[in-house]
Amino acid sequence: MSSSVRAKLRSYKSAILSLVAIATLTICFALTVARLLHVESDLRSEDTHTNLWQITQTQFEATLLAESLSRAAGGEVFYDPEQAPKFRLAILISRLSVLLEGPQAELVARLGELGDLKASYLQLTLAETLFEAETNIDREAALHVRGQAREVAYFLRDIANKVMLYNRQQGSDTRSKYLRVVFESMLFIVGIFLSASFLMLRLYKGLGEATQAKRLLRQEQEFSDLVINNISNQGIVIFNEDLNCLLWNPGMEILLNLDATDVVDRPLREAVPLFSREEVGAALAQAIMGTTSVIEDEGISPDGRERCLEIHCFPLDMAERSLGIAFLRDITESWQARKQAEQQNVDLEIKVQQRTAALRQAERRLIAAIDSAPEGFAAFDNAGRLLYANERIRAAEPVNLWCREEITLTTFLKCFSMCEGADPQLLTAGEAFAEFSVDLRINKSEWAQLSVTRADGGTIFVRLTDISGYKHAATALQSALDRERETTSAYRSFVSMVSHQFRTPLAILDSSAQRLIRRGTNVTHDEIVTRAQRIRNATGRLTSLVESVLNAARLDAGRIELNLAWCSLVDLVWDICERHKELSPHAEIDFEVPEQPIKVHCDSILIEQVVINLLSNAIKYSGEKPRIKIKLWVDDGQAFCSIADSGIGIPPDELSKIFERFYRARTASGIAGTGIGLNFAQKIMHLHGGQIQVESYEAVGSVFTFDLPISSVDQAPKAA
Repeated sequence: MSSSVRAKLRSYKSAILSLVAIATLTICFALTVARLLHVESDLRSEDTHTNLWQITQTQFEATLLAESLSRAAGGEVFYDPEQAPKFRLAILISRLSVLLEGPQAELVARLGELGDLKASYLQLTLAETLFEAETNIDREAALHVRGQAREVAYFLRDIANKVMLYNRQQGSDTRSKYLRVVFESMLFIVGIFLSASFLMLRLYKGLGEATQAKRLLRQEQEFSDLVINNISNQGIVIFNEDLNCLLWNPGMEILLNLDATDVVDRPLREAVPLFSREEVGAALAQAIMGTTSVIEDEGISPDGRERCLEIHCFPLDMAERSLGIAFLRDITESWQARKQAEQQNVDLEIKVQQRTAALRQAERRLIAAIDSAPEGFAAFDNAGRLLYANERIRAAEPVNLWCREEITLTTFLKCFSMCEGADPQLLTAGEAFAEFSVDLRINKSEWAQLSVTRADGGTIFVRLTDISGYKHAATALQSALDRERETTSAYRSFVSMVSHQFRTPLAILDSSAQRLIRRGTNVTHDEIVTRAQRIRNATGRLTSLVESVLNAARLDAGRIELNLAWCSLVDLVWDICERHKELSPHAEIDFEVPEQPIKVHCDSILIEQVVINLLSNAIKYSGEKPRIKIKLWVDDGQAFCSIADSGIGIPPDELSKIFERFYRARTASGIAGTGIGLNFAQKIMHLHGGQIQVESYEAVGSVFTFDLPISSVDQAPKAA
């Protein structure tokens, strides 16, 4: 694991620990406040003694009601209305209703007496109807209600006793809870203290790490300045958000002829004329905002030549600052080449426009002889009604196929909207009578230019011109240009490849000669033989390369002529194999031929070149211990020769290109070769009316096979 990755992991771990400490501090503080608020809420809650007072008051009212009913049963007359049973019963019912509502009801419910209390309240409420009359209270009813009142008084006494016991238990529980809250608060305070201490330690350590980071950042900045200042082939400038120059490397001094002392710490737009231009200044501002841009500036170099600078602007984050960096590179050569290509395109477009103008002018000259005109022509009035159309335009495929009704300008143009190259205005131009011109493909091989023009008198003319030849010529011209570009690229690759191939044997010749010169009279006979053999091998390689180039040149110039004669293909291939065994003793060559002789009608010298090329390729691309299998056979009046190897093979996607000149498969990288041999061999076979076929699998091997016309021994010409 790299040091930068370990540093990031330590940074992440430190940040996580700090966040955990902050979270612990926050949680402890929040829980402490919550517990204190809960205690304060309990202190503000209603005391149980108030409920006990309400119960005892209700019990007292029940006792007074029972006493009043006893006096009423004895026949006593009540002169004070507040002493009458009706009044006392109403007071008792109101007291009971208070106990059945609010916190008193919750307390009675917790004691399990709420149901009985509601039943007593209902009985007393029903008894109110017995005391509606002010006099003549029924004695039996009074005694019955008195009994209920006494039961209510006893029941309320029991409830009061339970409330006292419940109040005592609640007090004990509250004291225990308050004690627990005190301990919890102390633990939370300890957590707050520990978290705060850890954060203080992290803050102290963070200050030290920040100091160390600043020192490392300063070192990295010094190293970056050293690297940037030593890049002289490319200009580099760093600027801040105010577009003031912070760094100006030697490359910028060379490109813009301005010293760093004249630019650094100054606004770029004031110090450098190039950066004062609107487009360049906008690119610098966009880099500060985080946007990358690339522009080209055309101008004059300090020595007075035309030149083009490519400016790349990038955002740069350094020391928590938003900066910008720009790279300047001189691309004058590629810019001039592009301008030349653009000028050629402009010339071509001018020629096309001139051709189009000539066609339109010819159309106007032929209006008087419209019936004999070779182009299609139609005229419409300003309302779009057809005035006249010649047979050429009526016979056009879209018109003949789609116009089944009366022809108007709108329907006429819609007929061509289905053609290739059609423009949407064909569907609307008839209504607006707009002038336009569009190239349409009528069928597979026919192109036509459909143009709509308006004359001064309001007449609308439609012309259908056959431009098939022009389109075909343009297509052919484009194909020729593409082939020319490919040929130019191929020749460039060939020159580079041949120069490299010539350099290796020349280096061998030079080193061997220098060795012989240095050794002088001390050189031994064996070393002379060894060095001479190396020189011969290098000379042979140079001769082979020159011969390949000359053969390709002769073949291109058409100066290779066939000297056809009857020869033995078996003897020809056998001699070549024997020579290669001497040149490549490490190669194992298996030779398989039929018993009967094979006579072929060919140029034996050129066919020998084909066999040598295929056999040498098989040995060269088969590693240190190549094993080659050569097979000859006859089939259907043709002689076949196949050369198989178990070498590196050819990728499937490159088999179709292997016979192209200068082309080499990617598996041949690092192996000497020019890419001419197979192309030359294939062209020789084409001159003989045959061809070379190949089957190959990457990392398995390749099989190259060619064929020639044959004759029997009786048909072979006799020697003079």
